[in-house]
Amino acid sequence: MGRGSLLAVFAVLLVFSCEEDYMTDCRECDPEYPVQPVLEILYRNPETIPPNPKVTLFEGAIEDSIIIRIFYIEEPVSFLTFDAILYKDYSATLEFIFEGQKYITTGAARPKVRYDETSCDEPCYYVYDNVIDLRLRYH
Repeated sequence: MGRGSLLAVFAVLLVFSCEEDYMTDCRECDPEYPVQPVLEILYRNPETIPPNPKVTLFEGAIEDSIIIRIFYIEEPVSFLTFDAILYKDYSATLEFIFEGQKYITTGAARPKVRYDETSCDEPCYYVYDNVIDLRLRYH
């Protein structure tokens, strides 16, 4: 391997080994440390509107079977909220019947907080990884 090839490989490794950048939503940014983060559970999309879905929220992994709450949804809203705890694992399932076929979707999240000094008008705390997306993408 020549010197030029070695430098090219090193440059590619350097570029792809960097940490991923993130975007801070300044509308969700708070100058005070968040005491109570909110977990958002998305379950409806415009293409597939499940009738009478059931959402089960778990503490930790689904296979641990620690059920926090079961939601039987009758309102035509597209998401639920739940007061969560920072750095705690949550998972959820969505069960519904659509066009005669039973579907079960799963998702997980672990709400975290990040301090951002530069992206917004003033330094603030930003809660992220607090969304569980249970929406059916393909059927």
